[in-house]
Amino acid sequence: MNKATASRPKVSPRFFALVLLPFAIPVLLTFALVAFVGEDWPRTMVPGSGLKLAGFVATALTSLLVWRLMTRGITDARVRMATVLLCGVVGLMGWPVWSVGIMPSVNGYSLGQPQTVPMVLERTESTPVSRSSQRNHWVWLRPKAPGSPAGPGRYFIPEDLYESWNRQPPGTVNVTIAEGMLGAVVVTGYAADPRTD
Repeated sequence: MNKATASRPKVSPRFFALVLLPFAIPVLLTFALVAFVGEDWPRTMVPGSGLKLAGFVATALTSLLVWRLMTRGITDARVRMATVLLCGVVGLMGWPVWSVGIMPSVNGYSLGQPQTVPMVLERTESTPVSRSSQRNHWVWLRPKAPGSPAGPGRYFIPEDLYESWNRQPPGTVNVTIAEGMLGAVVVTGYAADPRTD
């Protein structure tokens, strides 16, 4: 009985609070960006231009740093292995937060040379915001020229544009884009040419 008790690994009371850090850090950073930056840095990316890899790298680094912090001075291999697994699992929970919450804002902090891409409006779409009475507004676009830096797909638009384009669909939608700091292409503006038919 005493032998079993003696061999049981011991951890400090703060262990279970620290193991949540790989998820808590990106959540807190997202709240900070919302509070202090808001919509000042453009976040809307063109379809096909994402930051999942950048988010995964941030997840891995955060989990590694938390693991190093938690296992500093711990020699018990069982505790170190359990900490690796827990930090990895909790870190993966934070991966979408990095990829969708933080990285788009960081990417939009510094933009390259803007360019305008003429596109054709195919249809508009409105989707509900989770746990809210508000709605997101989208437009489905395809480029007029092949090989365009902005690909076809669904683009996020403000509500006033959504209502305006539903009332009178434009002939051409000129989408202004620029490459962000992390390499993802960002939408910085829309302008519509009226139909000529």
